[in-house]
Amino acid sequence: MTSFNPRVKYPIYIAIYALVIAGLFLLFQGFPVIIIILKYFIFPGILFLISGALFYDWYERKVYAHMQTRIGPRFIQPVFDVLKLLAKEDITPDGVDKPEFSMIPPFQLLIALIIAFLMPVYIAEGLISFEVDLIFFLFLLAVIGSSILLLGWTSNNPYGLIGGSRAAVAQFSFEIPLTIAFIGPAILAGSLRISDIVRSKFNLIDLPLNVISQRNGFTMMHLLYLIPLLILFAIAILAANAVLEKVPFDPEHAEVEIVGGWMVELSGKKFLFCLLANRVTEFALAGIIAAVFFGGPGFSPLNTWVNGILFIGSWDIFQYLINIVTFFIKTTVIVFLITLVRAIHARFRIDQLIRYFWRYYLPVALLALFMIVFLVGVI
Repeated sequence: MTSFNPRVKYPIYIAIYALVIAGLFLLFQGFPVIIIILKYFIFPGILFLISGALFYDWYERKVYAHMQTRIGPRFIQPVFDVLKLLAKEDITPDGVDKPEFSMIPPFQLLIALIIAFLMPVYIAEGLISFEVDLIFFLFLLAVIGSSILLLGWTSNNPYGLIGGSRAAVAQFSFEIPLTIAFIGPAILAGSLRISDIVRSKFNLIDLPLNVISQRNGFTMMHLLYLIPLLILFAIAILAANAVLEKVPFDPEHAEVEIVGGWMVELSGKKFLFCLLANRVTEFALAGIIAAVFFGGPGFSPLNTWVNGILFIGSWDIFQYLINIVTFFIKTTVIVFLITLVRAIHARFRIDQLIRYFWRYYLPVALLALFMIVFLVGVI
């Protein structure tokens, strides 16, 4: 009995998955309420976000394995991991603060999904889009960090408490550089709304293209913006590793020192909720970094060429396809860079993490921000 090569089989599964979703949207396009439900629960809502998070979990582990000359997991492994944790016994140890200990893991997943709703997937707006939603995004990241401290505290375990305390200290260290990294493009766009930043074309891809084609009033002087943007982009990638508690910025876990840190008492579904929250946050963070620094979904020349070729109702089909494909390409690049940082560094101690962010990354981020403000006044 023959079987498909996995390299052929899994892309076929993904294509069938995409066709089924597209079919549902086409079938119910005359029913606005059903379309809204499909958006929030199917695409680009919960099902898509969980699927995307598991895909990037596999992708990161595969890339990390190849960087260490290992084979890595097969494509379906993250799904097996989820099923295994669902089947595991969910233990609540004696001495923990049971209400908080039980509620925080699903709360983390809920916050992660809300963050992901801000991510633009096929148009410039996410499922949630409003003025100053960039600040709301940064606030939600801080909420997840605070919940980690609280979960470590309620576990009534010294390792959990140390891990939660380290998470809080790390958050105070990376939050300001990360905020500055996002504020730079926001200043260029003149808005704190993610969709406005995407449309502004002041990003690492559209800006040089507009300068080369002399479109939208861009001149050679505008290329100077690439210098601070590249610096802030590098800061955002490094801070993303700290947000996601990945090497080298993961002293919150440090298995050799604190036996897993704030997750030490978690098991079964609680551990699964926290794991999925981290994976969804990684997907969303990579997508929003791609939106702010790479221009979000779409690629201007391709979008111009296919504009209006095929409409189904009010939907420009080729535009949507290009936007979704380029969204995944850009997001995959961000996840690769995050994985690269993880692969080439050893873990920092907590004092080294604090020193690097406060002594080096913060001044460099401020310098890039002042450079943007200066160039806005000159150009």
